Amino acid sequence: MEWIKPEYSKKQVNKAGDLLTPREEFKHYSGGKMPLVDAIKILFNWRAAHAFPMQIILDFLRKTSLRVDKKAIAVQRLKRISSILEKLKRENGMNLSRMEDIAGCRVVVENCDQVYDIYEKFKKSRTKHILYRERDYINNPKPSGYRSIHLIYKYNAGKKEYGGLPVEIQIRSQIQHSWATAVEVVGTFTKQALKASSGDKSWLEFFRLVSIEFAKLERNQPYSNAQYNSSFNEMSELYNQLDVEKRLHAFKVVAKKIASSKNDTYYLLKLNLTDRLVTVSKFQKKDLENATSQYDSEEQRYKDDSDIDLVLVSAKSVKDLKKAYPNYFLNTGEFSKNLKKVFKLYHS
Repeated sequence: MEWIKPEYSKKQVNKAGDLLTPREEFKHYSGGKMPLVDAIKILFNWRAAHAFPMQIILDFLRKTSLRVDKKAIAVQRLKRISSILEKLKRENGMNLSRMEDIAGCRVVVENCDQVYDIYEKFKKSRTKHILYRERDYINNPKPSGYRSIHLIYKYNAGKKEYGGLPVEIQIRSQIQHSWATAVEVVGTFTKQALKASSGDKSWLEFFRLVSIEFAKLERNQPYSNAQYNSSFNEMSELYNQLDVEKRLHAFKVVAKKIASSKNDTYYLLKLNLTDRLVTVSKFQKKDLENATSQYDSEEQRYKDDSDIDLVLVSAKSVKDLKKAYPNYFLNTGEFSKNLKKVFKLYHS
């Protein structure tokens, strides 16, 4: 298949990013007129060019993960344009050519020990790709409660035109994944950036406390200590106050039937919050150019419609797709199950 190559210099890429996200603190914009239509074209090409290094990293990640957990799920996604632009606006000093998570691979395994096993195996492998950055958000969770291992690798192999393009790897346990999914689902339906620690303080605090309880659940820590009971009691109060279970149940949507596939396939997911419906367009691996082209045009079409959410992802099967991206199907079933386990342990 023909992979999309980067067609513009980093200077042009940064100019495009600056033009599309105007803000006072931009210091690196070097001036010069660039039509908006050209800026959009450059942004789309820059994002699509990450697909090749992302696929290479995914193949290696999947092989490593399956040696640790035969049921490991490894998938990939290209970051949404809206998320790229929001990040450029949100993070001071960020420019488009340095953004590290435009291409993202995610692996979900059964437990936390397996997360660290994959992490160590990947780091000790003989890959030519360069480990540029690593963050352990399990032992040092984000203030929001987010837990996962993040690795940034830069492509460093045969195709020189992709040299240095970064790919972010997320390694999560099933419990950590259920938490992150619930945060995204609630954020999507309440139209708040909970994932970026912005929005209703009660929801943010609820999820922070749930993360503490889920960590204890994973590590089999005791539930009798008064200090532990304090965080549980606060979480329980917010659970009732926010009417969490009822709301999560109300968020469920219907997914149109998706034909199964045995090989890596690209799926363009469109979530319609008004109709509570997920529609899926499927593309074979060889049709990546068509997939990214449709992704680009659909994002342009719905850029002003906050009730439509789009993302282009790749997975080995429909089953893996639904497990790795349950937030796009607004499925918080695993989160609810884990929450019930916490309540049961405290009340046993």
